[in-house]
Formats: sequence, C-alpha cells, structure tokens
Amino acid sequence: MRNQLSTLIAASGLALTMFSANTLAQVAPPPTKPAEQPQAAPAPAAPVAAPKPKPTAQDATGARIGQLPTNIPYPPLANKGPDGKIIRLKELPDILALRSNPTVGPASVEKIMPVLYGRRARFEMLTINSLDLYWELTNGAIDNLSMGDLKGLTKIGEMVKPLVGKTTLSEELTNRGILTRVQGGMNKHIVQEYKKAIGDEIQVLEGDDSLDSFMKFVLNDSIMESELAYQALLAEMIPQVDAVAAKAGVNSSAVNALRGSQAPLADSPAQIEQQINAFDQHFRQLSVNEGIAMLSAMREMRENPNVSPFIKTIDVMHPRKTIMEANKMGVIIETGEEMDAKEAEKRKLRQEIKAERAAAEQAAKEAEEQAKKEAGASDEPTTDKPESDD
Repeated sequence: MRNQLSTLIAASGLALTMFSANTLAQVAPPPTKPAEQPQAAPAPAAPVAAPKPKPTAQDATGARIGQLPTNIPYPPLANKGPDGKIIRLKELPDILALRSNPTVGPASVEKIMPVLYGRRARFEMLTINSLDLYWELTNGAIDNLSMGDLKGLTKIGEMVKPLVGKTTLSEELTNRGILTRVQGGMNKHIVQEYKKAIGDEIQVLEGDDSLDSFMKFVLNDSIMESELAYQALLAEMIPQVDAVAAKAGVNSSAVNALRGSQAPLADSPAQIEQQINAFDQHFRQLSVNEGIAMLSAMREMRENPNVSPFIKTIDVMHPRKTIMEANKMGVIIETGEEMDAKEAEKRKLRQEIKAERAAAEQAAKEAEEQAKKEAGASDEPTTDKPESDD
C-alpha cells in the first residue's frame, strides 16, 4: 500500500508540472498521507543559532499575505448543499470573489467590465481554435483519468495547455492596476479558500482514491473559462441555428439535425443549463470544421464580435458589505470604494508630480540652450559699420 501511495504521489507531482502555474497556484496541494519513518537514534544536540527573520510571504499578485484584511467578515465561496457536500460553482470563482471581497466597491466595476469582455473574447477564440481538444477533454478524457496512467496523464497535460489562460482574472486585474495589490491579493485569497475546501473535502470523502479525484478537479478547473465561453456560445446559438448555419455556409445531415434543436432560450438558469446540455449533444455530431465554422459565425453575427451578450454587469455588493463600517474596536474600515478613490488620488498626484518634473527639466534645458546661444553671440566679432559724418 505504501509503494502504491508513493507512486500516486510521484505521478501527481509529475502532472502538476504539466499545467499552467496560474491555475495550480489557486488550487490546494494534492492530498497526501504522511509516510511512516523508521525511528532513528537521536542526533547530538547542535548549537542553537539565532533565528533569522523570515521574509513576509507574498502571493502571485504581489500582496503581502499578512497585510490582507482577512479579519473582515465576508461570505465565503465554499457553501454546503442539502447533501452536506460543498456546492461546486458554475460561475468563475474569481468573479464571484469580487462580491465577497470586502475591499472591492462599486467604483471598480466600470474598470473591471472591459477586462471581463476581453477575457471572454480571448477564451472564445482559444476554444474555437482548439475545439477538437476541448471536445475530447470534456467527453471523458478528464473524467476517465487515472493517476497510474502516466502516458495518458502527459497527453492530457499537453491537451489542456491551449485552453488555459496565462493569468487568472484576479492577477490580470491587479497587473492592469484596476485592483490594488491588496484588493487583488484578497480576491485570490477568497478563491484559494474555496478551492482548498474542495481539496480537503475530496481527501476526506475519497480516501485512497483522493489523488485521482483531486487531479480531475484541477484539470476541470483549469479549463473552466474555456468551458464557460463554449457554453455561452451554444446558448447564444440555440435561438438562431438556421441563421448561424447559413452564415457559416455549412450543410450536412448533422447540421440539418441540429436545426431541429432551434428554440427560444429558457428563462431560468437551470432550464438554460438543460437546454445547453441537450443542444451540445447534437452539436458534437458535427465535424470539427463544421463546429468551428458555426461558432465563428456566431461571433461574427454580433454587433461587436468581441462582446458576448452573456457577460453581464457584475454586482460587487452584498447585504453585509457597507461603504463605511466600524469594527468592534471602533476602528473605521476602508471599503473597496474608498480604497479605489484613494488609489485614484495617488495616481493623479503621481502624474502631476511627473508632469511638473518634466516641465522643470524642459525649462532647464531651454535655459541652457539659450545661455549657449547668448555665449556664442558675445564671442562673435562685431560687424557694425561706423556711423557716417554725413
């Protein structure tokens, strides 16, 4: 049993090196059991050196972990359902975390939305360009994964790469300066907290099989944005299959069968999910080229191909999130809106200082050039003629 466990842990480590660092950074480490170690004779005591101060840990956003306001109450993303298990999120955790994040206020929404549209457009294109890989991964390749199959694991690792973004949403918002390092770090913390809870639950429920389940969770999570983009494209296509097929210029028995699935989109999210799943079964009967043509045509039919109608304005507020709040010690807590305003004021001040410095440098340069001109003029011999006596 111990050898089998060691093999699985080694396989897990190998698999982790195959996938995007930004995805794995937000997922709990694979569940393991401590190995039994033989008792050794105690080593002779060594002189105790003075402890060196440890550097403050930082996350991928650059925020210092100890400086994140994790003590401010916020609704976690990990919530249990009627069966006692954590409800798996069907929306991107990084977006949902913005609502839970006590440091993000409504003032940030206007700057966040263009990034959401841009990311969705990028993941639409990633999924369309790698449609064959996406279909294979979501048609059993991940769900049937075994940690003992290193060859299959390597193959899936390569298949996943084209469908994974270079950064998470939280990291992109921080890199663009839309979220401060504290805001972005807090968002990442909330997402990590949810994924760690999932990892802990898998370990408890699955026991010796937890490594397989954990890796499947990592892989499915890594392609979540591609999956959401694909599903939204299908939902957009369902009411207008005929027009999309005509735009794409495709005509086959599979396409004609797909036309029969055209219907108005349902009202409730649960019904829409059922529609998408049923439609997807018919859609996958198309050839890869036909699927790519129809998904591409769906984008081209929009007023703006890069603006998905399924990206809605986010709501970052919840009943317990207030603009100003005093904690039990009477200390005023800054909310995201106030932090945004302060950051904007700081940026404005830095720009003003930069402009003043540039103006001063330009004035000094002009003064220097003028002085050189005057010095050169004084050195030139005079050519004035003497005045005539006439």
